[in-house]
Amino acid sequence: MDIIGVLGLLLAIGFMIFAAFKGYHVIPVTIVAAFIAIITNNVDIWTGLSVHYATDMKNFVGNWLIMFFLGALLGQILSRSGAARMVGVTLARKFGAKNALLITVVTSTILAYGGVSVFVIVFAIFPIALFLFQQADLPRRLIPGVVMLGAGSYAMTALPGSPALTNVIPTSFLGTTVTAAPTIGLISAIVMFLSGMYLFTMYANSLKKKGESFVASANDNVAELTDEEYKKLPSFGLSVTPLAVTVGIILGERFLKIGLPATFTVIIGLFAGIVVGYALHYKRINDFKETLAASGTGSVNALMNTAAVVGLGGAVKGAPAFQSFVNFALSLNLPVIFTTAIAVNIIAGITGSSSAGITIFMNTFAETFLARGIHPEVFHRIAAMGAGVLDSLPHAGPNVTFLMVAGLKYREGYPGIFLATCIVPFIGLVTALILASFGLV
Repeated sequence: MDIIGVLGLLLAIGFMIFAAFKGYHVIPVTIVAAFIAIITNNVDIWTGLSVHYATDMKNFVGNWLIMFFLGALLGQILSRSGAARMVGVTLARKFGAKNALLITVVTSTILAYGGVSVFVIVFAIFPIALFLFQQADLPRRLIPGVVMLGAGSYAMTALPGSPALTNVIPTSFLGTTVTAAPTIGLISAIVMFLSGMYLFTMYANSLKKKGESFVASANDNVAELTDEEYKKLPSFGLSVTPLAVTVGIILGERFLKIGLPATFTVIIGLFAGIVVGYALHYKRINDFKETLAASGTGSVNALMNTAAVVGLGGAVKGAPAFQSFVNFALSLNLPVIFTTAIAVNIIAGITGSSSAGITIFMNTFAETFLARGIHPEVFHRIAAMGAGVLDSLPHAGPNVTFLMVAGLKYREGYPGIFLATCIVPFIGLVTALILASFGLV
């Protein structure tokens, strides 16, 4: 094992985390972190930056540019038309402002389980969550974590049938389906949901005891509504229609099994939601050019910052010392299910991506671990859930996106994200391991 190379990778990731919490811009930070990984692993500097870092970065931009923009545009239409405000206020009045946490989590879960990408959910749910949290007088820095609890934890890795990549990727290696190990997955998802709600309730109460409450940022359009202003808002039915159209198209493609690529289906759904949203609310959107401009600026900023973090992951994967972490995981003398949980966590944590982590893990370990006699469905579920624990350390892409959209610093918004996407998934993974140990599938 090349100790210098291994320490170099850990130093690169540590530097990224430290600098992000200090508020430095993510692009120069990731370039410096990538440089640390490159020089400590004796990789040619130009190859490390132009091939490993830049290739992963540009591939991410190419794959997600349209979706980021359409997601941001849909969010802008919902916000500027008053639709997001109507949905937030109506839900708060219907179910009580005290249930803002629950409403946000459930709404995010429905969208995620419907196949909407977490990057899109960020743009679509945030303006609605703002009004819910305003009504409940909860600190707005809770929003990223609460949304990610619904969209980036159990709905991504545990719920049987989840369309998330982390749950889909193992099927091509193991011959399983997305509903693999349904008992383990469903029980673990329930445990994650309940523990997450409990932890966020405690977290919210602790912040309120410290004197924190909802304070709108300069870009938040959440002025108090008069009765007259409320009457001018679009109806609840018209307000939720754009989102319903988007989710309906995504679910429709899944049930009809048309065979379109998942990303293309989401893009079609978003585009249809935008067209319907604008057709229903164009009279309430004062300046569509400004709406387009705001969507372009917001989406590109979020996309480039996220892509920079993905580029760092490329530089890390391209370093020879990365194989040392893989070899360490393979050498663990533990029962296969525990080795699976640990190994996929290590890889996902280093790459900052559950989908990248589980892909590398399956490419490396699938045949070897199956030969050891592990049940394919149990293997699938444990690997998927394990990939969703340490994948959300500060250098993970979705974290950068959400904090950018919410206008929050890492020290403000990341604690909630860590709670939702690392602590809660860890609880779920332990639950799954216990259930698997008793022979449940």
